[in-house]
Amino acid sequence: MPDHRTFSIDKTQRHIGPIWLSPGIAPRNVFTLFVSAAMAIGFINLLNLIQPLLLQEQLGMTTGEGDFTANVYIALEITSLIVVIPLANLSDITGRRPIFTSGFLIICLGLIIIPTATTGFELMLYRIFTSVGVACCTTMMASLAADYPQNASRGKFIGINGIFAALGVIIVGSGLTQLPKLFASMGYTVTESTSFTLWIGGVLAIVTAAVTFTGIKKGRVAGDQEKLPYLENMRIGFSEIRGNPRLILGCGATALSRGDLTVLATFFALWVQKVGADQGIEAVSASATAGRLFGLMQMAMLLFMPVIAIIVDRLDRVTALSISISLAAVGYFALGFAPNPFESDLIYIVAVLAGIGEAVILVSVPSLIGQEAPARFRGSIIGVAASFGAVGIILTNKASGYLFDNWSYQGPFIFMALLNSSALLWTVSVRLKTGTTRDQQQAMVSTEN
Repeated sequence: MPDHRTFSIDKTQRHIGPIWLSPGIAPRNVFTLFVSAAMAIGFINLLNLIQPLLLQEQLGMTTGEGDFTANVYIALEITSLIVVIPLANLSDITGRRPIFTSGFLIICLGLIIIPTATTGFELMLYRIFTSVGVACCTTMMASLAADYPQNASRGKFIGINGIFAALGVIIVGSGLTQLPKLFASMGYTVTESTSFTLWIGGVLAIVTAAVTFTGIKKGRVAGDQEKLPYLENMRIGFSEIRGNPRLILGCGATALSRGDLTVLATFFALWVQKVGADQGIEAVSASATAGRLFGLMQMAMLLFMPVIAIIVDRLDRVTALSISISLAAVGYFALGFAPNPFESDLIYIVAVLAGIGEAVILVSVPSLIGQEAPARFRGSIIGVAASFGAVGIILTNKASGYLFDNWSYQGPFIFMALLNSSALLWTVSVRLKTGTTRDQQQAMVSTEN
């Protein structure tokens, strides 16, 4: 059996331009994944970007938003910790499609009920419910992005998937955040305007569920191979991680990258909202500014995706991860020392640097895990990595919430810049210890001969 990490291309299979697909994968499966991923990431960012408006206008919260926001995300990620490994392991046995589709249906219901919250506790409960759907979608997105391409095309595939995700953020996330201001200009209250916006998102979610069910390949990745018992499949997935320093690094990098992305999505909007409130700027106008700047970040990410995708497919993937973590640190340092977002045009340069930092993390981390994880147990392994991501979000958001409320609105960004700088040392040590993937394969061939 060929090594699943091989960079050789099986040209008997289908391809989309330079991207070669795994056996049995059709272009329509790929395009469905791209669209579904775009919508899922868009919905996640919609909720993150609009939450400051919910806190200030719907719930009347004027202090402690940073700590409350951090507590919400801790609750969301504890939920993710509980469900993600069982869901991912189940997808190895039943297939990815039913879980992916269910995720969008749950998100739809969440978007419908969140505007009915009247207390912080209710909002947290509704966000927890919605997070089950988010966990379904994000775990299946990661699994399918690892399943569909051949390893030699993995970076480019994930890069293009990331471009679609960025478009989802721009159109669904940043785009829909402009609607409250539009509805308010038509005479509706801010609370009504926010509700209408989330309900429109709910309609889009149920449409996406239908698209996902019809276009994602049905069946198991393992094909005709014998189904293992649920617990046995999970046990082997854990053992694969324990025996591979690169997979252990991938899990740690997932924790860091999920913390990176969530802190950016959460505290960037909250920073802009609070600075606006301190200057007497209307909440809907500040929210729209945050949405525009976040959209610029996603545009920068979109444009840089092809660059990092090529790097990931040409360099050893741990080397590429080292470069990515360095760029992410630069982006966060830029945010940590950024000027007032309402007074200086330099904020646009900062947004671009932050977008580049996000782009490299989105491509390099899943490329490494997808390469190292055997296909038959890939869902289980990605589920474990996702659980590390949940822990990363819990720890970084709690720390960031404290820093936001007690030190500086930009404290979370400086904190993440320092974390990325520290993680770079681990990445370099693994690279020195394990060599390159091609070195390992050549040693394997020499041993067999």
